[in-house]
Amino acid sequence: MTSIANNVFGVVLAGGRSRRFGASKTLAEVGGLSLARRAITTLRDVGLSVGVISSEDGLESALGVPVRPDLEPGKGPLGGLLTALVWARERKQLGVFLLGCDMPFVTVQLIELLLSNMNGTVAVIPVGRAGPEPLCGFYHSSCRQRARELLDSQDRSMHGLLRLIEVKEVALVNESGINENDHLFFNVNTRVEAVEAEEILTRRGWK
Repeated sequence: MTSIANNVFGVVLAGGRSRRFGASKTLAEVGGLSLARRAITTLRDVGLSVGVISSEDGLESALGVPVRPDLEPGKGPLGGLLTALVWARERKQLGVFLLGCDMPFVTVQLIELLLSNMNGTVAVIPVGRAGPEPLCGFYHSSCRQRARELLDSQDRSMHGLLRLIEVKEVALVNESGINENDHLFFNVNTRVEAVEAEEILTRRGWK
C-alpha cells in the first residue's frame, strides 16, 4: 500500500454550508472527535497525505492539515472534487481519494480495498445496498476535464460524472469480503443524526 499511498492524495470534502445541521458540521464531535478529524485520521491510517476542501475560517489551525476553498464556490461536491484534482496535480500525484467528512463509519479496510482496485482505472467507487457512493472513492487526475465540462452544464452531480468516466465499481455486499453493515455509509446531516452516530459508536465500542 505504501507505493499507492505515495501517489494518491487523501482529500476530505467539507465544503457544504450545513444548512440542515444548523451550524458547521466540520468540527461537530462524534465519539470525541470532530467529523473532519475522524475522516482525516482514517485517511492517514491508510498512509495518505491529507488535505481538506472547505471555505470555513480557522480550519487549518484547528485540524493541523492544509485547507483550501473551492475553486468555484457553490457548485457542490463536484466543485470540491475539481479543486482536489487540481491540488493533486500541483503535488504531482496520480489522483485523489475523496472522502466526505460527514461519513464517520468509513473504515481503513474499505479505503485499502478501493485503492487496491485502482489498476489503471479512472475511478474506483464502492457500491453498497443503496448503490454507488461517489463521496468515498478514488479519482484519477484525468477526471479533471470531465468534471470541468460537467460544472458548466445543467447536471453538476457526482453521479453525472460517474456516467461520463470509466468506473471500477466494487460491490461490498457479495464480492469484497467486507461485511457491509447498515451504517458504513451513514451520513450525518442533522444534529439528530449526530446523536444517532454517537449511539452507534457507543454500542460498538468504537472510538
